[in-house]
Amino acid sequence: MKRRAANSGHFQPDIAPDHFLRIIFKPTFNRLRIPRDFVRWFGEVPSNIIVTANTGCYWRMTTVREGDDVYIDQGWAAFAVAHHLQIGQFLVFKKVSTFQYNMVIFDYTCTEVMTMCGYHGDATKCVVFQSHV
Repeated sequence: MKRRAANSGHFQPDIAPDHFLRIIFKPTFNRLRIPRDFVRWFGEVPSNIIVTANTGCYWRMTTVREGDDVYIDQGWAAFAVAHHLQIGQFLVFKKVSTFQYNMVIFDYTCTEVMTMCGYHGDATKCVVFQSHV
């Protein structure tokens, strides 16, 4: 297992950050902004991504750039509804590859949330075909 260097600054020059955290502060779930420093580190974010939830659900989504900001756009609202996202929850994303992110949901007590989506267990493995990846 590869060990990370001690973090003495915001970023280590030889190791890219591969996680980001979003806290849900308001009840608007139409899209989710990816932190600017995360985007700056990796440069371009592909327009089509796959987000894998901690329940094993795979969701296809699109991203859109607006100025310096990048948002997870199409597919995010359906994911938020299907997984019953709520104000106060923490979403931890890990970049697995150029277009794939794993995500773990935590509640306000910092306990992992394991909410199966309404599509869980079907033949498509919870993939929502709103775009092409």
